[in-house]
Amino acid sequence: MSFRYLFFDTDIGYFLQMIPVALVAGLICFFCKRKKDPHLGAGKIAVASLFPAYLASLVCLTLFVECVSAFYYFLFYHMPPWPQGEGWDYLFSFNFSYCMEIRFLDNFRSENLGNILMFLPFGILYPLFRRGSSWKRTLLAGCLTSVVLENLQPFVGRSFDINDIILNSFGTLVSTLVFYGIWQLVHRKRNG
Repeated sequence: MSFRYLFFDTDIGYFLQMIPVALVAGLICFFCKRKKDPHLGAGKIAVASLFPAYLASLVCLTLFVECVSAFYYFLFYHMPPWPQGEGWDYLFSFNFSYCMEIRFLDNFRSENLGNILMFLPFGILYPLFRRGSSWKRTLLAGCLTSVVLENLQPFVGRSFDINDIILNSFGTLVSTLVFYGIWQLVHRKRNG
């Protein structure tokens, strides 16, 4: 397995490409929060900055993965990744195809698992970012984020798929229930 294949043609590679995006977004959020409230502890600010970092990488992974990948390809190989004679049109094209048929029940693939895993952090990081958020609000925010991202995908050459929304929402539901379940247990033991 070559580096080119791993980094540019696998889900792990796409995830690795998003790490610098997440770090930059997290650091920007950290310093903005630190400037806004200098008395807040660095640990609390760092934990709250994880959600914007995650959200930035999620947006890039679902909407701009081709652009980020093209940037890295040009950085490493000093040439564009698209075929000769094609330019930015290769990256920015419209694909107004919509799949409204639920298919993952019959044929569950690794892509379906990836859609669940991609939204697992949401149910944990959102309430840490937005203190006092209820489990219902966290679940609603995760579902709305999935719907918005999925509706934007046709504008960047990807397709809308109802299966992705369902699986993303399921990932958010699982992590939200786990987070708030553990939160309730810890709260009961403290008050216990």
